[in-house]
Amino acid sequence: MEHREQPLIIILADISGYTKFMVENHLSAVHGQMIITHLIESLLNEVDIPLELQEIEGDAVFLFATRPEDDAEWDEVLQQVQTKLVRFFDVFIEAMVGIGEMTACECAICTHADELKLKVIAHSGQAVFHSIGNLRQVSGKDVILAHRLLKNSVPGDEYLLLSDAAYEEFGRSMGLEFQEQRESYESFGTVKTHVHFLGPQIDRARDEFYELEPEGEKAAIRAYMRVGTLGTFKAGLQQLVRPGSDTGIVRRILFVLAMPFYTIYMAIRYPAVVAKKLEMQRALRASNQQ
Repeated sequence: MEHREQPLIIILADISGYTKFMVENHLSAVHGQMIITHLIESLLNEVDIPLELQEIEGDAVFLFATRPEDDAEWDEVLQQVQTKLVRFFDVFIEAMVGIGEMTACECAICTHADELKLKVIAHSGQAVFHSIGNLRQVSGKDVILAHRLLKNSVPGDEYLLLSDAAYEEFGRSMGLEFQEQRESYESFGTVKTHVHFLGPQIDRARDEFYELEPEGEKAAIRAYMRVGTLGTFKAGLQQLVRPGSDTGIVRRILFVLAMPFYTIYMAIRYPAVVAKKLEMQRALRASNQQ
């Protein structure tokens, strides 16, 4: 097994705000699992070269981009990383707003979908590369530091945080407003960071959602239906094995057995329910803006 150290960019995308609702009951646990899976998949759909997926760590995604030997190629990698960091927030907010606005479910997680937040950590450093099977693995002090940065003193749960090394490497040229902060970690001492807060992106995404043309809205409802049916079934199976709430095995089995009937109901009834809800919400928004 070959071990070698190489420069890289480390990115951690962490979703928060749903755990406290998942433990309420089995339905919330299943829907919470469905939503978090959908949001993570939305992020992973944006992952391509030069980014590589190291692993999914519960509700977080661990990515990295290695430095090519050619300086011009590295500049291109950095530009793509800049674009991807912004894009992660765009797709997350789009997916989160869609779920929050279209759901007619009244379980704890669905009614609080707007409380889901994304924070992204980026650090530039060195890592030791090795292989286990066919998978590339990275390790080392900079990988540890990037994970430590997830636990910080930044107020709120929705921001892009760059280490000082990442800020100097590519953050300074991103055209975003960053606030300088300092964190303290055992074995690392004081660590300078640069934080960009999202601001009004969510409100803009919600406005854009309600400005969809009729065909665009129908497409959004169809996409939501796919997530709600297949996603809920997969989440039910996962909660059967690893429950997120204190629910007995019999009830978990019955939930999975009921899924075919739930899917039929969703296919027949739910599109009209969602469309009616959106119509009412659109009218309410128009009234409030007058």
